[in-house]
Amino acid sequence: MMNELRIQTQIHSRYHVFDASGQLPFSIVFGLCRRSPADTDLRPLLLEIAGSVLDVPYALAHGLLTLHEQDPEDAKQWVEVDLSRLNEVAAKEAECLSLPSPVNRTEHWRDAFTVYQCHVDVNGELASILKPGNKYIIRLASEDLGVKRWVYSDRKQFVDNDGKPSHDFETVKLVNSKPTAGNATFTVVKGLSWPPRMHTRMRLCASSPSSDFALANAKLSSSTALEVSVLNTGSDSVTVQTRGHQRFLIPWGPFQPEPDADDDRMRIIDATPHKPPTSSLQIVDSTTGEVVRGNEQRGTGPLTDSNAGRRPKAEDVVTLKPGAPVIRKIDIAALVDGLVDGQYKIRMQPRGCRWWHGEVGKEEGEDGRVPAQLCGIIIPPLMLESQDEVELRIRDGKVDQSM
Repeated sequence: MMNELRIQTQIHSRYHVFDASGQLPFSIVFGLCRRSPADTDLRPLLLEIAGSVLDVPYALAHGLLTLHEQDPEDAKQWVEVDLSRLNEVAAKEAECLSLPSPVNRTEHWRDAFTVYQCHVDVNGELASILKPGNKYIIRLASEDLGVKRWVYSDRKQFVDNDGKPSHDFETVKLVNSKPTAGNATFTVVKGLSWPPRMHTRMRLCASSPSSDFALANAKLSSSTALEVSVLNTGSDSVTVQTRGHQRFLIPWGPFQPEPDADDDRMRIIDATPHKPPTSSLQIVDSTTGEVVRGNEQRGTGPLTDSNAGRRPKAEDVVTLKPGAPVIRKIDIAALVDGLVDGQYKIRMQPRGCRWWHGEVGKEEGEDGRVPAQLCGIIIPPLMLESQDEVELRIRDGKVDQSM
């Protein structure tokens, strides 16, 4: 009989910064996956989170996780943080996590991770020992996952058939299956600069040669366009990057950024001629609710570019002044081409943008790009999103403009 069961475990920080003001919620992200050849049980594996590595403050206080601080004098050196102040940290309240069986799994193992986020309270014991301006790293202390109770069960809690608390659990120890399990690295900041809220509206309109975009095909000059209006509801002007490599705080999973978080395709207010910025648009069949257009693979910028290559050009940004809407008319001919006759809706998916206070175009660098000193700022994204759903009818293969 085996005395331990291996679970592949991966750890990461939700964001690369810990906002001590609490405006940006912060958590330590764990990914767990059953991959052991010895794990042949068809049932889900139910484990108790309290007192395990997933219970981050408790795990740090009891040696299941380690916390190191970067030496401000030598960035290559990390100093272990004194965690004696965490000795009184209690295990969190009862909470469970269920891991599906690897038997008959069809997806790739990397897509089979169960994700758990342990929120770090800015008023909690752990936050009290984190110093603004310092960089930290959290790692597993050993292969021991510290799980006190686990069982093979289809249930979501440790209860018996009568719904009463169950005291049955497996005695086999759960351990990490890999020598390393990643790490959660983050820098502590006192607060972050937040963008003003944008109010975005959409409506259909007839395009014409006098519109503010150029159509790639002259035959489409009388086609239907989508008018998008973006209004800065704040009190100050901001400059927004509309294309190219976007750089802002993005949420991470156990291995990589969340889907679409690092999408570098053109934003909806980009004015590039001949390239309608439709990547954030979806067309939904009104009858079935199915997304029929707009699920294409996202595009990301190369991660190996130099800093100069990542800085946007002057033509890559637009200034949004308070109370003065920026209006774009977007050719959607290619987006609707080939749709069968029927009723549809156009939706806009949220997209984040890099942004700056004021009119950055006035501070253009010698190389025609935004100055380098403005590009290293850690910021949450300015979000372009809309609650509007634009009705669209296709008749005889064309947009019915009589609606």
